[in-house]
Amino acid sequence: MNVLIDPKYININPQMKSVTFFVILNYSHREMMNMMIDWIALLLQNFGFSMLILALFFILLSKIINPRLALSETVFRWIVVFPLGFTAIYAFIFHAFCPQLSAQAIGWQPSPFQFEVAMANLGFGVIAILAFKASLGFRLATVIGNTLWLWGDAVGHIYQMVINNNYAIGNAGSWFWMDVFIPLILILSIIQLRKPAIR
Repeated sequence: MNVLIDPKYININPQMKSVTFFVILNYSHREMMNMMIDWIALLLQNFGFSMLILALFFILLSKIINPRLALSETVFRWIVVFPLGFTAIYAFIFHAFCPQLSAQAIGWQPSPFQFEVAMANLGFGVIAILAFKASLGFRLATVIGNTLWLWGDAVGHIYQMVINNNYAIGNAGSWFWMDVFIPLILILSIIQLRKPAIR
C-alpha cells in the first residue's frame, strides 16, 4: 500500500496547538482486489457470524418499521432465517460440493460422510427458513431439532479442542460460538412467543 501525504492537506491550528493530517491513501488496483478478497474470505470463513450481524440489522429495521410487533417474534424470525437457515444451506453447499475445503476448515480429513452431513444441513436449513412464518408447533420442533444438532456439534468441537488440540477456524472459531448461542437465542425467543402474537 502506498501512503501519500500532501502538504496542502496539513492544517496547523496554533490555538489548539494541534496538527491535523489528512492522509490520502493511494491503493493500487491489485491492492484493492487483494483487500476485497481478504474481506470476502473473512466473511465466508465466519459465515454464521456474518449472518448474525445481518439478522441484527433486520431486527432493528423491523422494529423501526413495525414497532408493535413483539420483540421475541422479530428476533425469532430473523435469527431463524439468517444465522440458522442460511448458514445451514451454506454448510450444505460446502460439505456437498467442496468437501476438501470444508474438512480442512474444521481440521479434519475429507470423508464420504460429509455428504450425509451436507444433506442433514440442507434439511435443517430449509425447515429453519420455513419457520420464519409458521405455527408455534412447527417453530418449536424447528428449535428442538436444531438445538440438539448444534449443541451436539458444540460438544464435538469441545472434544476436538481438548483431546486433539484442534483449534482450526471451523472447529474453535466463530462457528463454535454460533453453535452455542444461536439455539439459546431461539429458545429464549420461543419461550416468550404466544399464539396470539402479531403475525
